[in-house]
Amino acid sequence: MKKQLLILSFACFLFAGNQLSFAQSQMETQKHAIKNADDSVKKNAQKVINLLEREAKLDAAQKNKIYDIFVGVDKKMQGIDAIKDTSERKAKKEKMQAYIDQKLQQVLTKEQYALYTKKMAAK
Repeated sequence: MKKQLLILSFACFLFAGNQLSFAQSQMETQKHAIKNADDSVKKNAQKVINLLEREAKLDAAQKNKIYDIFVGVDKKMQGIDAIKDTSERKAKKEKMQAYIDQKLQQVLTKEQYALYTKKMAAK
């Protein structure tokens, strides 16, 4: 009887240890996903900055403002991507792109913005 109780308690400890290990791996996965999302925002902002910097000669203030625009919009874009209805998602993305364009027009000169729209249309 004691042997069975010992085996049963050992099995319970193994099960509990396995569950704790699984929970920790889930937390690590979530932390990694959050880090990748932050990297994605930085990459998108940096891509636009690099695109314009080579040909449009951005100053430091413009670079910072462009970066702030893309970081500010990122959470909204993640919410839009979660929408199941494709027509609603497409409409919201177009509205968000119009918002981004409006903000970029405030930051960039007319020549810089024209170059931005030309480059984005080419992609």
